[in-house]
Amino acid sequence: MRRKTVISRLTTLLLATLVCLLLAVLAPMFFAPRTTDEPFAGYAVMASPRDLHVITATIQLSDAPDLALTRGALYADGNAALGTAISRFVLDGPVFFLNASGPRAAAITAAASSFDTGTPASQAPAIAPLVEQLTAMSFDVLTIRRGTLHVTSADGSWENISDIQAELSGRRKGQVSARGSFVIRGQRLNFDTTVTLPADKRAPPRWPVKLSLKGGLLDASFDGHLDVAEDLQLAGQTEIASPSLRRAARWFGVPISTADGLNATSLKGRVNWAGRTLAVEKAKITIDGNEATGALALSMGGERPLIDATLAFSTLDVTPYADAARSQSFVFDRLTASWSLFDLSFPLIKHVDADVRVSAPKVTLKGYAFGRGAATITVRAGKLLADIAELELSSGIASARVTANANGLVPRYEFRGKIENFEAGLAGTALFGAPIVTGRSTLALDIAGSGQTPAELLRRLSGKASLTMADGARMALDVKALRAATKAGGSLGWGALAKGQTSLEQVEARALIRDGVVITELLQARSGGMGLAASGRVDLSDRTLDLRLAVKPNAPSDRPLKAGDLTDAEAVTVRGSWQQPFVRGADDAAADAPR
Repeated sequence: MRRKTVISRLTTLLLATLVCLLLAVLAPMFFAPRTTDEPFAGYAVMASPRDLHVITATIQLSDAPDLALTRGALYADGNAALGTAISRFVLDGPVFFLNASGPRAAAITAAASSFDTGTPASQAPAIAPLVEQLTAMSFDVLTIRRGTLHVTSADGSWENISDIQAELSGRRKGQVSARGSFVIRGQRLNFDTTVTLPADKRAPPRWPVKLSLKGGLLDASFDGHLDVAEDLQLAGQTEIASPSLRRAARWFGVPISTADGLNATSLKGRVNWAGRTLAVEKAKITIDGNEATGALALSMGGERPLIDATLAFSTLDVTPYADAARSQSFVFDRLTASWSLFDLSFPLIKHVDADVRVSAPKVTLKGYAFGRGAATITVRAGKLLADIAELELSSGIASARVTANANGLVPRYEFRGKIENFEAGLAGTALFGAPIVTGRSTLALDIAGSGQTPAELLRRLSGKASLTMADGARMALDVKALRAATKAGGSLGWGALAKGQTSLEQVEARALIRDGVVITELLQARSGGMGLAASGRVDLSDRTLDLRLAVKPNAPSDRPLKAGDLTDAEAVTVRGSWQQPFVRGADDAAADAPR
């Protein structure tokens, strides 16, 4: 999808809130320079051509905003010869052009002429009497039927709004009201608006406006001011709600999958729209049941839309987004229960830039409760940078920096972070299915990888990791039973080896990670007067291990262990799958090795 197309569709979502207001209010006000402000009396000749005017030449309705009418049929619904007052006008099949990028430009006029089969604006005849009478706004009602609006933005992209059905009531106590509906990208929106016009025509064109929009995917209201002195500007209070933000985004072509999350959404706050920037101050946002306050802005002036937001949530439940990444083939979602097949490409970051700051005193995920969390997320040109300043776990505090680059054929990720004072048993359970080691730990990771799914990413993961447990730990393995089993010829599976536990002190581990394989650099600990060490490999993708354990009964206890302290230690090999490895003495394993 072309980036300009996405930007155009997002822009149209904002423009739709003003379209019918402009058509219903501005069109009759600027049809031509007014020749009189007096109500017209009608014409006494039946079938007079003045009762019907077919527009074949472009008429510039307004310079600010730049609004032009290129075709349509204007007629009076009444007959003066029969004594019927001409109080209703109908504009049938009109085609409008709105340049929403600023003051009227010659390029837009030329573009409008390319759609017009009539006479160019420069060659248009004098304004017809019926049009002159209409601009005096002496009517009670103006009806627009089957209208079409072509909207252009600064980059020259177009969006069409069709089947405009509107009814405008003339000035009453300085107010003009309009209601009706229109269709944009297959969705019909109903609108109702009121504009208060200044009594002094020399006053700045800044009009109080009340506007509401209702549709299947959008319910919005606005109460503020419309300023058309230079370009379209809005300022006032707004309320916007959608039963599905995800469907609303897909309505305008933003590539979001159909998984859970981004559903019921509401927004309240003071909105300011000037140029190509929409900002909401003192905003109150509810999305998927999560409530937040703060400020946000949407800027359309760059190559991609830019979202800037600072949001403080009362609580943040990220469960609706945990399964939001689904494997996609072309534009179709392949739903799967396997986490390894989830799509990590995040196609949205290729089309939208963002600077988002999020905080919450409580974060939850699928029933797991965490403490305070704060993060800053930056997206630029398909690259994502997430700084997790703080996340209080059930035990410990995490901080990390995550980067993602989705520009290539295969997305690439980098992770650098630390988890302090956390319970290692939880990580062991998540990784191996059992709490291999329990105790307070500090884990540091600096890893990178690439892949479309978690399974692919795991196979290409590389980097380094370290683990320290200064306060000691408990290992779910009976070292005495391990030594006895090796002397008896070994065993298959953990079996009786995992029935006991071993207390550890001075636990320290460092490892390199290469293509999903953890290679130990250092792994040692002490258990009373016994020294323990391990070396070898653990394959995270295939879920296999090949480790050599060293056990030295009488290691020095008055200082940290050194490599020489484990000379002549008893050796044990552990090979095979995580669930059912072969445990043997080193000599037995060497004897069975192929020669």
